[in-house]
Amino acid sequence: MDNTTILKKTIKVLDSEKNQEGWTDLAPVGKLLKDAGINYKAEGYQKLKDFLESFPDNIELKADTTSYKVPVYYARSRSVHSSKTGSSPVTQRPAVNRQNQSISILQKWAYMVDFRNSVNTLKEIAAPERWYYKTQNPDHPYPILAKYLFYTFFRLSKEMNKLCVSSSGQYAAFNTGLVNKIYEPIYALFEKNRNPGYQNWYFLGFCMSGVDHWGKLLASNFNPLPQRAHYFMNPAELIYNIQAPEPQLNWDHIILENIARFPRNFIEENKPSNFTLKDTSLMPTLEKAEYYNQLASAIESDSKKFRTITNRLKDSLYLSLKRVEWNYKTAIPMYYPLKNNLSLLLPLSLIDDDVIDLALVTELTQSGNYLGHTILPLDWAYSNARLITRPDSDWLVAEKIETEEEGEDDD
Repeated sequence: MDNTTILKKTIKVLDSEKNQEGWTDLAPVGKLLKDAGINYKAEGYQKLKDFLESFPDNIELKADTTSYKVPVYYARSRSVHSSKTGSSPVTQRPAVNRQNQSISILQKWAYMVDFRNSVNTLKEIAAPERWYYKTQNPDHPYPILAKYLFYTFFRLSKEMNKLCVSSSGQYAAFNTGLVNKIYEPIYALFEKNRNPGYQNWYFLGFCMSGVDHWGKLLASNFNPLPQRAHYFMNPAELIYNIQAPEPQLNWDHIILENIARFPRNFIEENKPSNFTLKDTSLMPTLEKAEYYNQLASAIESDSKKFRTITNRLKDSLYLSLKRVEWNYKTAIPMYYPLKNNLSLLLPLSLIDDDVIDLALVTELTQSGNYLGHTILPLDWAYSNARLITRPDSDWLVAEKIETEEEGEDDD
């Protein structure tokens, strides 16, 4: 589907849900776009708002931050340009202008014509690996690999001289950190974008040094070749120190601010008696945010329920540390883009001790104590862990992880 058709269909979806001021809550838009044949993740955007912001001349966004802990986003078509959408083809999307968005850095830096096809190509080149969760979406078949590419690029952007530009300034490249079947590194190659006002670089393809056209171009223009991303200084950082005191957790943040991440059946068992549970799957953003704010307030006001949830988490953490003591591989290293650092994941079982529901993110401090920063759904945990290496684990296993396609990975 060409960009002009994508834009026209997107504006049609936004207009179908707009309020009196022309603004559309983004909550239902992802599904409506999918029904219209547009999968923004397959286009190379992990977040819906990033996709919409790639059409700044045609779509505007605003964020409501007045009442909720997370921004509520709205979008509308720019009516002054609406008459042009059918006659002015969009041949390339402009660079996205945002800061500190790890998932968006690659789109801001380079233009990739068909992101989904590029990811599919990388999957075929790389050594065999499962790059999707329990259920595969044909419109976005390799979500783990797509996120791996985004986060790897983000990490490289934080490391000196890891994003290499040729001496001529005509080409750029980076090491994907992946290898082919005979363990040769795979690189991403770019050339200077010829379209002013857009991203600085244009994606050419993935290659191995010296192999085929792009590989020969890479070898001819880069010496030394780009280095892979590096995530730790001391291998000991990858092992959880079972001799350390039990991690210190911020219970208010983990329980109250992240109550939406808990399994529904766990919430059903531990909800305050005066709170009525609702199905949030089709709720608009504002309504969902208000619902979870009310649930968090109800739990905070019910000290008995708050203690019950806290004690269950403590029991689960105790069991998790016992598992680490028995098998050091239980604690899984991961790169945490939000903090740009290395953390260790611990499994949490909230209902059945044999079923892992969430992952606790822990960080070793200078004092030798661990801090428990937050909890993550298992798909987010897997994506972050995969940056360092493919998890060798009995609890964080891709084919067993259920995931929601529209999930966002902000803390």
